[in-house]
Amino acid sequence: MTTSPLPRLPIPSSPDAGPKPAPPGEELTEEERAGLQLAAAAGERAAAWVRELARRQPVEVHGRVLELTAEAIEQTCTREIIPGNDNDLTAELRYRLDGSVLLGATNLETVPELTRGERIALAAVAALALAMPGTALTRYERELPHLAQVMDEAVAAGRAAAPGR
Repeated sequence: MTTSPLPRLPIPSSPDAGPKPAPPGEELTEEERAGLQLAAAAGERAAAWVRELARRQPVEVHGRVLELTAEAIEQTCTREIIPGNDNDLTAELRYRLDGSVLLGATNLETVPELTRGERIALAAVAALALAMPGTALTRYERELPHLAQVMDEAVAAGRAAAPGR
């Protein structure tokens, strides 16, 4: 049994949730592994915040849309960042992370109850989650930490914009 060049990330919730190892002959550097771990951790924190928004929704289906968005954030920040992959997200993941998350369930006349700052932060988090799998394979160590930091900043701004703050 060989050791995977990409150690299991500490946060993913299912046994197969971590990124797959690099193809043989394409070992990752310590900096690249660290970038992948930073992206996964930022995605988990962002997903937790989106779940907080979901639980606050008085309209259950709007909450469910936000839950699906949280799941998509986790997936794109972990399993979809695969060294050697073409990083082509499925249509379902792209749909869950596009701007329509701000509209909630499409068959209703209402939108999710979010403050202006939360809407802006949510849009930023979704866009950053979409960007992470598209980072250049050879630039994980530069791009992923930067995107993870901005994602954390967007979540902090969203939390600061919560009602009653």
